[in-house]
Amino acid sequence: MLSDLTLRFGEALCALTLGIDALYRKELSGEDALEGLAVIDMSKGKIPATKVESYAQARGALAELAAKAFALPEPDRRLYYAQACISLDSFCASRQGLLDDMSSQVGMFLHVNPAPISTLEIESYMGSIHELLTGMGYAGDIRKQCAAWDEKNKVPADEVQGVMDELMAIARERTGNILDLPEGDYYGCETVDGAPYNARSDFHRRKVVINIAPTLTRQALKHLVCHECYPGHFMQFSLRQRLFERGVAAADGLLSVVNHSSSSTFEGIADAGIEFIDWVEDDDDRVSALLSGLKAALGTATSYQYHVQKKPDAQVEAWLRQYALVGGEGWIKGRMGFIKDTSRSALIWSYWRGDQGVFDVWHRVEKADRPQFFDYIYGRLHTVQSMQLFR
Repeated sequence: MLSDLTLRFGEALCALTLGIDALYRKELSGEDALEGLAVIDMSKGKIPATKVESYAQARGALAELAAKAFALPEPDRRLYYAQACISLDSFCASRQGLLDDMSSQVGMFLHVNPAPISTLEIESYMGSIHELLTGMGYAGDIRKQCAAWDEKNKVPADEVQGVMDELMAIARERTGNILDLPEGDYYGCETVDGAPYNARSDFHRRKVVINIAPTLTRQALKHLVCHECYPGHFMQFSLRQRLFERGVAAADGLLSVVNHSSSSTFEGIADAGIEFIDWVEDDDDRVSALLSGLKAALGTATSYQYHVQKKPDAQVEAWLRQYALVGGEGWIKGRMGFIKDTSRSALIWSYWRGDQGVFDVWHRVEKADRPQFFDYIYGRLHTVQSMQLFR
């Protein structure tokens, strides 16, 4: 249970975040204005937005809130809310033209290591994938192995919808073993072709949207179901909303804020979902997990090359193509579209760094402590650092 002091703090932060979001949206146009800073708002008008006339005003209010965060009784909330205020303050500073450097944005928005993946780390991923595929009987170098594995497991684009429906039913049932499922509330699936993302959770429409431009395997779809739906983003949003309505969760959990201190754990928790529900069944799932981790890591390097080193599109694409073992040209085009969106170019670090932060904790949680761990990570927002305070 959170203290009354913390619940009031969360309400104040939620109201201020909505005020900053409203100011930000006034500066945008077209589709960008539809996304905004708070990309999901489940408050349904229950939390009136603080009136924010300028980023300078917002930064002053955030400084006052940050000072109050240190008086909260829960250690993880003191850490989390201090970092959340710094994250929002850094976003406001960037809107004032004071934080243009990509590495600074990654560090100050997300509170994670802004270094992109190194060549040595890429080779480590590739070595593990090669070793596993060799043990499974695949011959040749890693690219030949991955091509053969991909061909064996791929799902034709016109079958993705049906496979997703099947996998979502299984994942929902397994998720019910560890989390409180929303009664009568289900997710569906739709497909798009050529979007600048692999998949996205559209909570308000209760849909997971799958990009069918990349080649997709059954294992990749299984991962996406766990990430976007059960026990991933849909369950994260659903539980936050229901726990707030019961008076036991803070109001800021009603928002999903882009480029935020909670972004990395938000993505890391979703990526760990397949392990949470004990659905890693065979070596094909293990290969898929390694490929997913590598792809998440490659996003950091491509964004760094494009925004920090100022390399031209063709050069960045060529580098990405060198290490992209599966997914085809559709995946490469999607990644390039993601990193070239300046509102998302730092956010791409949240996937790989989020995995590191969440899995490090998950792998030391005793089986008997898992129910308390799930309460801890689904019932309140976290940074990579505040998550470490479990037990």
